[in-house]
Amino acid sequence: MKRALTVCSLGLALAIGIYLAWLGVPRHDWFVERTGSLDNAERVAFQPGDITHETFRLVSTTGLVADLRVLRPAAPGQRLPVLLLIGGQRTGKDAVDLAGVQPGVVLVAIDYPYAGNRDPEGFWSSLAIAPDVQRAFLDTPPALSLTVGWLLEQPWVDPNRVEIIGASLGVPFAAVAGAIDPRVSRVWLLHGGADNVSWVSHAGRKHIGNDTLRRLVARMALLLVHGPSFDTPEWIRETAPRPVVVVAARDDDYVPAEAQAPFVELAKLPHVELLWTEGLHIGPGRNNELQQLLDVVLTRVAAGGPIMDP
Repeated sequence: MKRALTVCSLGLALAIGIYLAWLGVPRHDWFVERTGSLDNAERVAFQPGDITHETFRLVSTTGLVADLRVLRPAAPGQRLPVLLLIGGQRTGKDAVDLAGVQPGVVLVAIDYPYAGNRDPEGFWSSLAIAPDVQRAFLDTPPALSLTVGWLLEQPWVDPNRVEIIGASLGVPFAAVAGAIDPRVSRVWLLHGGADNVSWVSHAGRKHIGNDTLRRLVARMALLLVHGPSFDTPEWIRETAPRPVVVVAARDDDYVPAEAQAPFVELAKLPHVELLWTEGLHIGPGRNNELQQLLDVVLTRVAAGGPIMDP
């Protein structure tokens, strides 16, 4: 009996080791293959007016689903630049409401492709949603790429100016999507981090007081969601020669300085620019921080000018 238990324990340890090793393998091929091609685009909501509000569900040939909202001029008369947003998990496609209507620009935001319980209670409930969280992490960059492909088919889109914006939590996903999809003309990374371990460790400081233990837990948490596949500095380098604009908050209370530090080195690359906003991390009710970010992005977009329809 004792020998049998030992064999079972070794088998379990081996299985866990293999699983963790599998999680550590970058899933770069998945990001490309999972995108597939557009199988169906359903408009599920429509509000006409001077500004058209639309909600769409895109379905890929791989089964991937992207839910998104679009704010655009009803009859632009010209092909306009597009800003594709991925922000906080709960904000999702409603991020277009935070940005508001902006003249001469099409705003698009997508939901994270997450199908699990959004309010788990307790350890076991949190453990049960782990596969859904893992799938959402892997599916978010392909969902962005699927959306880019759909946008390029629309008559009101300037095909040379489809830009991806990752804000806060959306930064690592936008970095991946912008790198793997050459159709993206520029990548914006707003109020996020480049060192994910430091970022996640900082988020857990209220629950784990010991710095060493907290970083260990952060590394494990990131590994469980395929963290090695979301190495933001690596993806920023891969985006070259297309431009990447990083905007960081000087007094960010959500992203620590350690997580921002790699951006300083990355800004030495010819295709990377680092800008700073004053104040805290973007968030609900922080209108000054939001306005600074909008000013930076929209000023750059307006400087390019749209392409007129023939």
